[in-house]
Amino acid sequence: MKKLLIVLVAVFAFAATASAASYKLDDAAIDQVIENATEISTADMMAEMGTTTMAGAQMRTGNNPAVVLVLNWFLGWVGLHRHYMGTRPFMWAIYLVTFGGIFGIVPFVDFIFEVVALIDDGGIDQFCGNTSFFMWA
Repeated sequence: MKKLLIVLVAVFAFAATASAASYKLDDAAIDQVIENATEISTADMMAEMGTTTMAGAQMRTGNNPAVVLVLNWFLGWVGLHRHYMGTRPFMWAIYLVTFGGIFGIVPFVDFIFEVVALIDDGGIDQFCGNTSFFMWA
């Protein structure tokens, strides 16, 4: 209880002493940045992100395999790697209801198939946009 009280006092003391008066804005520099800025259309922005549609679950055309593998390794039990690859928006709920995809077996098999696809085919595009629970089936 003492530690909590000390932390709260420290947070409130820091908040009381914080002031925005010491921050200065250079209006001329801000105006210069705005003048030099280029306008980007929504189509250009979507092409840069690698997405093909805006409605519903966005189908990504250029998923980064390293991101997919890291998401699967650390958050595979939630199915976040599947969401990143463009599956159904509620797939994470199915992973949670099945206790991490049948007690963690499905994300592990997903990981194995992703690694094998990277080694053999050089990409995981074959799994992108897959709407079935077992993406390899």
